[in-house]
Amino acid sequence: MRIISPREFVDVVVMKQYEDGTMQSAATNVEHPLCLPQPNFVRGFNYPCGCFCIPVPGEPDRTELLTFFQTDLGGYLPQTVVDSFFPSSISGFYSNLTKAVKALKA
Repeated sequence: MRIISPREFVDVVVMKQYEDGTMQSAATNVEHPLCLPQPNFVRGFNYPCGCFCIPVPGEPDRTELLTFFQTDLGGYLPQTVVDSFFPSSISGFYSNLTKAVKALKA
């Protein structure tokens, strides 16, 4: 129904793996001349954010996760819409993160 405009974000992401197996992903919003705001999209803003995936010693199938995120979706959204959208969005993020960590460990 397109009642809510789609969002777009432009971020730079840095990933690093440490000798102990810890994986880090850090990101922040950037502006770039090749990524101009698109019509019919609202430009969102990600503050510095990221995650650490830390191996649990002696348990090769377990990973400790530390994440920090702060996002401004931009535009006007009623709080009820934000509250209903974010749980499924975050759930999808963690599902994709699990798959990515398993692929990197393989």
